[in-house]
Amino acid sequence: MSDLRAFKEITQWDDLGYEVPNHIYILNAQGQLVGMRSTTTKVYKEFSKPMKSFSKSRRKFIELKPAAKYMEQQV
Repeated sequence: MSDLRAFKEITQWDDLGYEVPNHIYILNAQGQLVGMRSTTTKVYKEFSKPMKSFSKSRRKFIELKPAAKYMEQQV
């Protein structure tokens, strides 16, 4: 679990003309998406298999530590 990293997206989507929510993404050491926390519902979802097609290109992120904190289900 220590090789997991949490990233909060901070991309500005102002020029789209509609609202796009930014979420918190959990990546493994290979940069594959293993889970995400919705910033609207606050629900954490862990994927059964890592999503290898996830890309951070053309988006902005900040790293959140510790990653385990953002993987907990909130009550």
